Amino acid sequence: MKIKLLSILLLFTSTAIAQVDDNNSPYPVKTKLSKESMLIGDRVELTVSVVVPQTLKVSFPVLSDSLIKGVELVKKPVLSSIKLKGNQTEQIIKLLITSFDSGSYQLPELKIAVSDGIKTDTIKSKALTLNVNSIPHNKSMNDVFDIKQPIEEPITVKEVAPWAFGGLLFAGLIFLILLYLKRRKENRPFTFLQKHVDPPHVVALRELEKIKDEKLWASDNHKYFYTRLIDTLRIYIEGRYGVFAMEQTTIEILSGLKQVGFEDEYLYKELQETLTLADLVKFAKYTPFVSDNEQSLKLAFDFVEKTKPIEEVKETVESETAPIENKEEVVEISADKDNKID
Repeated sequence: MKIKLLSILLLFTSTAIAQVDDNNSPYPVKTKLSKESMLIGDRVELTVSVVVPQTLKVSFPVLSDSLIKGVELVKKPVLSSIKLKGNQTEQIIKLLITSFDSGSYQLPELKIAVSDGIKTDTIKSKALTLNVNSIPHNKSMNDVFDIKQPIEEPITVKEVAPWAFGGLLFAGLIFLILLYLKRRKENRPFTFLQKHVDPPHVVALRELEKIKDEKLWASDNHKYFYTRLIDTLRIYIEGRYGVFAMEQTTIEILSGLKQVGFEDEYLYKELQETLTLADLVKFAKYTPFVSDNEQSLKLAFDFVEKTKPIEEVKETVESETAPIENKEEVVEISADKDNKID
């Protein structure tokens, strides 16, 4: 009986010594790898856990982007805890590691700090070995071949369409730029769809007829009458002779007409008197007679009619002489008929 008790005592003693030698700490520490060997570039999880009373604080080491040279961390360590019976807790750290060089790596011990707020104990995890194997050679492939060239596929419409559309768009843009430069050099409008614009004398006569029909010459608002009348003449002179009359004074308008070769002295003198009278009414508050207004309106009509382009006069003459020529033809035809009857 004594021998059996002695044997059981020795067994418990040896077991306790083995645990202390294995962990070298009063707190149980577990260290394990998800697998002890892997291929290059594969991933392995290293798990370290320690069981301590809930009143103690456990601090794991702060790791950089690698565990040792050749073994790298894939992502940040993951910390967790599990409550156990007897007011115990298991603190766990999980490290996802990888390696891109083949060989055998001795993973280092991790120093873990356990503190009760007054005293701090340092315990270590177990050092493990990780074997990293290179990719095995495929024995079925005995020969080494060159890299194959890309396979040539036929060109589809979908691939060509963007380039064709872009080329046409670029060509159209170049054409429009050249056309713009050409028309600008020729002093012609750029747009193709041009709105019909009446000649200056047609616009002027139309406006003068409105002034006449509205009987502005007989109203008491002399300033408004002369403003409408002179603006109409200014627009006509600018369109007919190229003199910037809308932006010039009376003296500048008359001087501009002389510079462009205006030779009708009578019309020139009448225009000068009308412009001067209009300036007196608009700026000197001069009150003209109704007869003066009538004379100014008549002069405006005469000035436009006698200075409009010669082409218009020729067309008018041709239209007037055409019936006469037709009468001569009728006379000749009638004479021929008389001869036949005789």
